[in-house]
Amino acid sequence: MPRTKKQFEEIRKSSKEKILNVALELFVKKGYHATSISQIAQKAKISKGLMYNYFASKEDLLDEIILQGFHSLEELEFRTKRGVHPQTQLEDFVDAVLDNLYSNFNYWQLYLALLVHPEIQKKYEKKMKQFRDEFIQTLTLLFKKLKIKNPKLEAFLLGTFFDGLVLNFIAAEDVFPISKIKNAILSKYIKSNKVQTRKTKK
Repeated sequence: MPRTKKQFEEIRKSSKEKILNVALELFVKKGYHATSISQIAQKAKISKGLMYNYFASKEDLLDEIILQGFHSLEELEFRTKRGVHPQTQLEDFVDAVLDNLYSNFNYWQLYLALLVHPEIQKKYEKKMKQFRDEFIQTLTLLFKKLKIKNPKLEAFLLGTFFDGLVLNFIAAEDVFPISKIKNAILSKYIKSNKVQTRKTKK
């Protein structure tokens, strides 16, 4: 039987996702500039010509990967939970950040590697600034609800801390005391006798 339009869309979506995953893997292992479209097509087991039906260039591939990473960060749970107690929002936020780190490990390796390239920094500067501003604004409002002194400063400090956390986690994933650090973060901002934290996915 001929395939339906829905089946074709599912096949296209699956193929595109496979290409993105392979490209991300190769960008991390070989470096973005050292990876060719031919190498990506070969590892994804598709023709080079078919690759161009999905992405016009290697640069388009990188754009998609970077934007997917930003999108995953923009979906942090606590932003959408109106009416939830701010303490719960903070717990959800820390969980979401750490879960994102585990589930998008290759992305963060690539992200950090690309930051050393001025031309790539410049290209994504506007998007990075937009996300950073939203991040600080949201955390500031949350810290105000928690009655934290100097909420905006604390938002900047926590943001800087998470930058360092990502770098250190990638450098020493197996020995990094992620759960203890998570508990320490929550204990710093949640003024209660008992801080309940969920187990981070790994």
